[in-house]
Amino acid sequence: MDRVADGPLGPLTQGFGISAAHLIGVSALNAFVLRQAIHRHHPLAAGLTGIGADLLFILLGVTGVGALLDHAPWLAPLTAWGGAAFLFWHGLKAFRAARRPQTLPAPGGTAPPQPVTSVVATALGLTLLNPHPYVDSVVLFGALAAPLSDGARALFAMGALSASCAWYSLLALGGQRLAPVFRSPVAWRYLDGLVGTLMWSFALLLIWRAWHGQLGHH
Repeated sequence: MDRVADGPLGPLTQGFGISAAHLIGVSALNAFVLRQAIHRHHPLAAGLTGIGADLLFILLGVTGVGALLDHAPWLAPLTAWGGAAFLFWHGLKAFRAARRPQTLPAPGGTAPPQPVTSVVATALGLTLLNPHPYVDSVVLFGALAAPLSDGARALFAMGALSASCAWYSLLALGGQRLAPVFRSPVAWRYLDGLVGTLMWSFALLLIWRAWHGQLGHH
């Protein structure tokens, strides 16, 4: 069978939704970008660094796993079921977090300014020196993009990158105004619930495709 070849909105929406659900949460990089925004210390540089790191992880997942399946198409069902399990696990973690929500720290007062090179270096260290994004992001994006056709994979990557651009722009440009939201456990309870719902929805989509044999080679 041919790989899944959805209309253009399908892969774009799926990529955007998965990336958004994956990004929204309490993380070291999110806290760092928000802190830079509040203190007005090169928040755009911090946000753009986060976007660049996401681009790397998205491309590694979409092209790496996709290339593997081009040579071993029999792995497609395994990646689909594995990706679904991965999504269910992330969804479960989000629902657990919703029960005991954390918040992103948004310190007040003033902080000594940092040169832009230091801000970029810190943001890179929080991403490239952290093993979790390599495992989580690369596996997640790779498993979800693998069943798609080559053109749909590109749209999926564009959607995922669009979510990254939107999220880090929101933190960098709107961090000061949105700081009370990021300090609210109630807001994070709803956000985590939304993330868990998205993750489980995409997991069910993968299972449906695998169950109906909509995975395979070109």
